[in-house]
Amino acid sequence: MAAALLVGMFDEEDEDIHRNIMAERLLRPHNYVLNFPDHILISFYRLPRHLILNLVEELRPALERPTRRHGALPVLVQVTNALRFFAKGDFQTEVASLSSVSQPCISRNLMEVTKAICNIAPNYIQFPRGEELLRIKEEFLRQSGMPGVIGLIDGSLFPIKAPSGPSEPAYVCRKGYHAINVQAIGDQNMVIRHLLAKWPGSIHDSFIFNTSDINAYLSEGRASGWLLGDSGYPLKPYLMTPVMNEQTEAERRYNVAHKRCRSRQERLYGIWKGRWRCHDKSGGYLQYSPERVVMFVKATAVLHNICRMANLPDPENIPAMVEDEEEGHDGMHDGAQTGRTARNNLIAHYFTR
Repeated sequence: MAAALLVGMFDEEDEDIHRNIMAERLLRPHNYVLNFPDHILISFYRLPRHLILNLVEELRPALERPTRRHGALPVLVQVTNALRFFAKGDFQTEVASLSSVSQPCISRNLMEVTKAICNIAPNYIQFPRGEELLRIKEEFLRQSGMPGVIGLIDGSLFPIKAPSGPSEPAYVCRKGYHAINVQAIGDQNMVIRHLLAKWPGSIHDSFIFNTSDINAYLSEGRASGWLLGDSGYPLKPYLMTPVMNEQTEAERRYNVAHKRCRSRQERLYGIWKGRWRCHDKSGGYLQYSPERVVMFVKATAVLHNICRMANLPDPENIPAMVEDEEEGHDGMHDGAQTGRTARNNLIAHYFTR
């Protein structure tokens, strides 16, 4: 019953809405949950009515069952239960009690919805090409004064519970907790354009990039321009990092523009984790294996892009995502000389007055 379902979900900041719904005392079947206004739906599921319905229809072929036997739930209920879990990071038992279904049913449906969302990821996470790439470079230049930028790259730690087995130490990140190190490339609108989520928290950002398919793609010259990364990334002709120990005014201006541009990637992670709080430490550590957490990361990346593409307002109280930069690699790897030459040329042409 939707009223009972919704009333149980409210946090303290939703007290006014809580009182309104309690006053209505409506008893409705699950499908009537969408009769509530968008601001309530966004509070619980992070998506307004039309985006929930669009997602339900896109996932229906993978989730709909020919019969309601054996506890099969309507696709709408499956999807909204998963959205609720992603939005709040609740334990499955809590979502189950609020949905009036069993915990095993919630567990099964959560993984089915997650897999279904992961399967549509190529529709929403695409590295730009052609005219779209040109538009991205123009917009980065307009916003930050940095030319030639095709994306912003950074890693972020997504906390998990301590996994069992001999691989457990590998998941302890430099901040002392267990995590997955997720690498994402964002554009000027903080849409995720490339995602790599599989490495334990102890793995260095530079290693993740050097072994990635996007590194191979860019090294072949298949995209004109460069990514911007922090000093934990290797300097390459297609990956510009800050100048360490800047010596000139031109280098200082380059670093200022670089930092201004790259701050959008830090905000991307903040919006992502702030909207889907299952990934933020304030929501507790996800009580799942690393393999399942990776699937949740990919699914919420898709949901993040759906929200960004629909121009939904950013969530309030975005968690700070400014993480300590890893040890710099400027000039400390094969091919660094060509990267340094490219960066020097960029500084000479655009930042020397």
